[in-house]
Amino acid sequence: MYSQIGESDTALQYYNQALDIQRKRRDLLAQAKIMSHIGSLYGKLGKHQQALEVLNKALKIQQSKGTLVDQGLTIQDIAGVHDSLGNYPQAIEQYKKAKLLFHQAGWTTLESQSIGLIVSIYRNFLGDNQEALKYTDEALQLQRQAGDKEDEAYTLNQQADIYLLQGDYQLALDSYNQALTIERSITKNPRAEAQTLANIAFLYNLLGDTNSSIKTYTQALDIYKKLDYQVGQAKVFRSIGSVYQLNRRDKEALESYNQALSLHRKQNDNRSEIATLWGIAKTHRSRKDYDKAFDTANQALALSQQYEYSFNITASLGIIGSIYFAKNDYQNALNSYKNILVDYRKAGLRIKEAETLNTMSIAYEFQKQHQQAISTLNDELKLRQDLKDRTGEAQALYQIAVNQRNLGKLEAALSNIQTTINIVESIRGNVQSDELRTSYFATVQSYYKFYIDLLMQLHKKDPAKVCEFNIQDLKIKDKCDAVALHISERARARSLVELLKAGNVNLRKDVDPQLLAEERRLQNKLTLQETRLSDLLSQKGSSTELINKTNQEIINIIQESQKLTAKIRATNPERAELTDPEDILQLPGIQQQLDKDTILLQYSLGEKRSYLWVVTPNSLESYELPGQEKIVEAAKHLNSLLQPKQSLLIQGGTLEDNAQTFANTEKAADALSQLILNDVAGKLGNKRLVIVADGILHQVSFAALNEPRKSPTSNEYQPLVVNHEIVNLPSISSIATHRKKLKTRDVAPKTLVVLANPVFSADDTRLKNDKPSSVENNLDRSALETLRNTNQVLEPLPGTQAEGEAILELVNSPNNKLSAFGLDANYNFATSKQLRQYRYLLFATHGIFNTVNPALSGIVLSLVDKQGKPQTRSFLRLNDIFNLDLPAELIVLSACESGRGEDVQGEGLVGLTRGFMYAGAARVTVSLWKVNDKSTKELMIAFYKQILEQNKSPAAALNFAQRQMWQRKDLQNPAWKHPRYWAAFTLQGEWR
Repeated sequence: MYSQIGESDTALQYYNQALDIQRKRRDLLAQAKIMSHIGSLYGKLGKHQQALEVLNKALKIQQSKGTLVDQGLTIQDIAGVHDSLGNYPQAIEQYKKAKLLFHQAGWTTLESQSIGLIVSIYRNFLGDNQEALKYTDEALQLQRQAGDKEDEAYTLNQQADIYLLQGDYQLALDSYNQALTIERSITKNPRAEAQTLANIAFLYNLLGDTNSSIKTYTQALDIYKKLDYQVGQAKVFRSIGSVYQLNRRDKEALESYNQALSLHRKQNDNRSEIATLWGIAKTHRSRKDYDKAFDTANQALALSQQYEYSFNITASLGIIGSIYFAKNDYQNALNSYKNILVDYRKAGLRIKEAETLNTMSIAYEFQKQHQQAISTLNDELKLRQDLKDRTGEAQALYQIAVNQRNLGKLEAALSNIQTTINIVESIRGNVQSDELRTSYFATVQSYYKFYIDLLMQLHKKDPAKVCEFNIQDLKIKDKCDAVALHISERARARSLVELLKAGNVNLRKDVDPQLLAEERRLQNKLTLQETRLSDLLSQKGSSTELINKTNQEIINIIQESQKLTAKIRATNPERAELTDPEDILQLPGIQQQLDKDTILLQYSLGEKRSYLWVVTPNSLESYELPGQEKIVEAAKHLNSLLQPKQSLLIQGGTLEDNAQTFANTEKAADALSQLILNDVAGKLGNKRLVIVADGILHQVSFAALNEPRKSPTSNEYQPLVVNHEIVNLPSISSIATHRKKLKTRDVAPKTLVVLANPVFSADDTRLKNDKPSSVENNLDRSALETLRNTNQVLEPLPGTQAEGEAILELVNSPNNKLSAFGLDANYNFATSKQLRQYRYLLFATHGIFNTVNPALSGIVLSLVDKQGKPQTRSFLRLNDIFNLDLPAELIVLSACESGRGEDVQGEGLVGLTRGFMYAGAARVTVSLWKVNDKSTKELMIAFYKQILEQNKSPAAALNFAQRQMWQRKDLQNPAWKHPRYWAAFTLQGEWR
């Protein structure tokens, strides 16, 4: 009792009296039990050595006389003392002993508790998330065997928290959703459900989806209000305040924080009150109202000192330090952080110590005290290495390299950034999932950009200097700009290279049959849910909640399939081949991919400087370009003129309007050309240009850029397409891998397939139906949401049928061509095995890109059947495309923005193109913006004529068709001369 109310000295007196009594009675087990209580109390009082001494005496008795459970509980207390001392390896060793004893005794609940404590140390102190996850898996197995659903949901939340720390957001969401299902349908625990919803809301905010975050927090809040659980309400109000504060919605943040503050004070919840004051202080800080920020932070500090909350005192000082930092008062910020550092070291909070050292180093860097920053980072580095925190180690090494460069110590910086890259490559190689490798790689692109910049600066100082790069068994030694080119290759489209290579590897070789059976089960389950969704959408008055739930189930199945694929790859003996570092080409390998008529232009955009490498089969030249801010500004301006929101702007304009539009576009095309091509003026000849873009340049049509001026006085606009075939690649290494795949595939025997002009509504005049239904009733819900989010309308495409019919006329033999128009342009046709018999495929329909779930992107097919009823499947998703077998020479996606994709750092545009390349296409032609169907018909007929009648390569044929649009005098509409009408189409893939 005295121990529970905080009167520790009195409690010890009574424990010792009880111990004397039991000694007189010679009851050893009772003595051991009392000693365990005394030891536990010493531990809470910080008297760690006394605690260990007493607990070990108790354990010695229990080992000879007591039960396994008694021993386990005492060992668990011993582990807790080591935990408090920061002796984490010893703590884990003791927790494992306790876990084993509980297991032998058959106490699943206590065994799970020990596992939870082990997880906590690995996660919070040692920073070993992989070990933590291993133990959560073990806990889940125990809980599932015992049928303990409540503990299972708790562990799933714990598992999700670890994924969150790692940045594995999708896996975190999956685990949270599993917990949510248990809490809603099995344990029916609304309080736990609300907590899980709050966790999901926090994740949404990390992903940048503020609206979903607030919406989900509000759901949790509603549950707490129904339960009249004010503690939960206050926490949610504080969390909502944090979302608003991080998104600079300061007024709403303060309103939410003040609601939380009122509830916390009403409940006398001092710790939560302090945390809310921190949030209010941060909000005032972001408003630059530093006086109020200091005042609120000092209130939190005073409250922490009043109640002797040591951690809160330290954290409050951290908030004060951050306010000084925001004011650019780095010296006072450093003074605060130095005090904090002492406290964290006393408490043994090594992760917090490392974080504080990192912040201090930034303050030193901002004050140009680079040597002091390096010294501080070296202290952090040692901690990160002790903690086995490889991500933190890489970040510290990177920051050391940055400071070394600022001191002019380029060679030292080079060594540290190379070590950083090796760590990153190692971490990436151990991630099984394609999606997770991509998301992780996007977070470390700054390291590669820095490395490239450093190598290029060394090259600038001494063009003859030789640099080295070593990774695993790969050793590169070449001129610094050549090594920089290799690093540029390493930093881009890695997932695509591995994806294309996977096409040559039997990923299901020697795989556990149970995994393959699970794969089939998921596919059947997906088909069932797709059919169910179609039925729901076709029935009047269907529950919106049920529709949304079914659609979410489809998304969950797709995500589960992705995880299963990763598991299949992980168990495959050929998996290592997919991440071979030698797949990323060096200069000689890059040059081997080129021919005498081809020049590679490879870009890397950086904050201060950007770079261009110009590569031929026997030469390499490199150039420094302006920082990306200037390039982005010029590219966006050009795109705004080429990609207008109103597609009829030119066609409906006056001659004066058109002339002005031409002039503005030419000026913008020249401005961007001057920034990114000026250095190669007069050096390109009439060569084919292979463009490996970066950043915003992925969205630029190089065909429309002005030929770089040979003379400063020249001001005539001549688009690049006049003298050059233009091919786009995500990386040059990707074409090397793709060519290996193309060598082994079958050659399709037949010529042409055209799919065009699908039916998007039962209101379509091509249907004879008395019961019309809207697009909304027929379109997959996920596709519909994508349309709404992008303000895209599914307009009929009658021009595409005329286009397709005209192109089909170019093939004489009926046996060599196949078409599907209107209702026949459906999912069954698009996925038919007969398509693999054809070399050229044209899909003329709408493309949709889903920014939230790229796997749901795809092309829209006929939404209804001949009776006007919804098709079971009406949307060829990206995951469907990956499962196709299309050994085509060319696939053309003609219509809306089929070249769009998610611009993922380190990957480029992740969209439909790579899906069709994986399916077997040698090359894909797509559009970068919404195109006019009449001008596109003109372009496409010319394009296919060159391929089918003149036997030109698709790259040469596209060049001819675009050049003809620019140069012809007899166009149906003179406005079509403008690049807007022909420059949208780009060719990606093989140019030979």
